[in-house]
Amino acid sequence: TRELKDIFGEKPFDTPKPTSLIEWLISLHADENALVVDFFAGSGTTAHAVMKLNAEDGGKRRFILVSSTEATSEEPDKNLCRDVCAARVRRVMRGYANKKGEAVEGLGGSFAYLRTKRIPVARVFNDIQHEQVWRALQLIHGAPLADYEMGVPVQLAGNADDRLLYVPKLSEAVLEEVARVAGLGGRLVVYSWQPGQIRQRVEAPNVAFEKIPEFLVSRFGGGK
Repeated sequence: TRELKDIFGEKPFDTPKPTSLIEWLISLHADENALVVDFFAGSGTTAHAVMKLNAEDGGKRRFILVSSTEATSEEPDKNLCRDVCAARVRRVMRGYANKKGEAVEGLGGSFAYLRTKRIPVARVFNDIQHEQVWRALQLIHGAPLADYEMGVPVQLAGNADDRLLYVPKLSEAVLEEVARVAGLGGRLVVYSWQPGQIRQRVEAPNVAFEKIPEFLVSRFGGGK
């Protein structure tokens, strides 16, 4: 807290971590060119620690910090990522005047502040060409071509010994259907845009869960 007050002249964040602690933890890794990733960036302590450590030992570590705005209906303009984390990184890099008015030399370096655009879940799969993806998956596996059936939870091809399943979208009904088909026995390969989520719910030794191949995502995925 004292450290943040020194940088900002006030307390802009309630639970900051001590830079010295994070710096010590990072120093335990022998690679001085490591990429340090923090998905709960908070006030930006990890970035500060990386810059300090680089300045001390000449390392070329980089960092990726991820955070949300943390805005609420009561505070719709609240944005810790922009107003605390990114602001701290800039000040520490470029230098700043502490609360006593003394100049603190910057640690140097540069960074990019990037924002993601929130997309409603319902829109994510709208532009995917599911018919083309299903046809390509069957061709890859040498399965007899079956038409894409609208309105059914999964697309199924193959025979009792070797089945192929394509899951366009996830729902409870879809998970139940995948589990049912898996229970029929025989080898089953399940392709999905979210294979990890299906794997968590359906456990069967005869099932292989695969993500959609990247070349199909690029050609028919519809999302940019």
